[in-house]
Amino acid sequence: MPSVKACIMIGVAMRALLLVLAAPVELQSDEAHYAWLGLGWERFDFLSDSQRFLWPPAYPYLHRLGFGLFGEGGILAVRVLQVCCSAATGWGVAALARRLINERAAAPAAALWALHLPLAGYCILGWPEPLFLALLLPGLVLLHDAALDLDTRRLLASGLLLGVAALFKELALVLILFATAWLSISTYRLHRTHASRVISTFLLAAILPLAPWTARNLHHYDSPILSGSTLGENIYQGWNAHDHNFDVLPVVRGADLDPKPDTGPVPAFRVEDAPSWERPGGRDLPARQAAKISDGAAWARTYPGAFLRSRVTKLAHMSAPLSFPVRHLALGHYGGPLGRGLLARAFFVLATIQSLALLIFGVLALARRAPPHALFWGPVAVLLAQPILVGMTRLRAPLIPFLLVAIAAGFAGSRSAGSRLWGALAVGALMFLFVVDMRPILWLFERAWQVTA
Repeated sequence: MPSVKACIMIGVAMRALLLVLAAPVELQSDEAHYAWLGLGWERFDFLSDSQRFLWPPAYPYLHRLGFGLFGEGGILAVRVLQVCCSAATGWGVAALARRLINERAAAPAAALWALHLPLAGYCILGWPEPLFLALLLPGLVLLHDAALDLDTRRLLASGLLLGVAALFKELALVLILFATAWLSISTYRLHRTHASRVISTFLLAAILPLAPWTARNLHHYDSPILSGSTLGENIYQGWNAHDHNFDVLPVVRGADLDPKPDTGPVPAFRVEDAPSWERPGGRDLPARQAAKISDGAAWARTYPGAFLRSRVTKLAHMSAPLSFPVRHLALGHYGGPLGRGLLARAFFVLATIQSLALLIFGVLALARRAPPHALFWGPVAVLLAQPILVGMTRLRAPLIPFLLVAIAAGFAGSRSAGSRLWGALAVGALMFLFVVDMRPILWLFERAWQVTA
């Protein structure tokens, strides 16, 4: 087994190679939105919302810097930054495995991270997940260490990393709340006299990166928005009587087929029997977001059966053996050698097999071998809760490092904490979700194979 350093170098090199082989990469959906926001910010010196939501500012700001420094090469510059920063993700995966399991788990975890093509593929696309993970995982590692030795520098670094992570994805705000609660309990048990100092230091460091943006939003919207404001739009998309499978929807639209293929879930979990509600208006962004939350909650209360069925389909979308890098392949968006021919099909087959293996062995590891530590299960619980709103495989990307850590426990000889029954039930539930979403999964597989011919 190569060392952790060697695995990290291999992982970064593989991501760099993917970028070279895929470029130029056409923008798709929100990728274009991020780039457009960054370009507008660079040209007009302000970040606009979309009228429907306000994204966290850090990723558009990186595009602004990219356009300002490199002109038309700004988008490529952001991708190169993502590849470079992936080293921090690899280190974070290995460090979490070392601390939460044992020393022998670090190298297998790093190796799994290095070779996992679907996760590597996000580094060459235009979503904030790669940079979010490069901040989140080291932040959790430093938080773990700081709780043991009360090192002020580690506390400050951890808080700053998690605070900046929240400027990439507002989900990190929930993780900051969890980290604060865990730190409070841990410090109170081990170092009761220092608890208030430790907690205040961490919170101050986490709030510091958020303060300027919060003040800006207070001025513009009369609302102290800490990061982004997307909850209402996500509720409109997810708590409604339509099933938007974002892994296949752009591919179906781009295929221009007539009639359109049926890519919905199995009939038992469709929600067409409930009426949908329209996106409400409002005088400003906070009012529109509040109206969506209210209307979505009303729909869920009025049609509880449809709401529960749709949660199953959202979880199935998140758990499908697909990925956005494969979706880009099916869209024909890789302009380099990775987009066509034998190399493209090899990428498609390997990425699909790895996604399937990660899901099966990952849920089995969660049920039987996952480290019994709050810094593992807290983020996992938060990330698994995302299908409560919407469901797509991109939401699984931040969960992948934690699944790799759990799988690495088996390589390290970790004793099973859960029974075989729990493992069987977990895998059985996963197979059930595959069946629910089988039609769109198979259609996208077929489409990707055709496009890469």
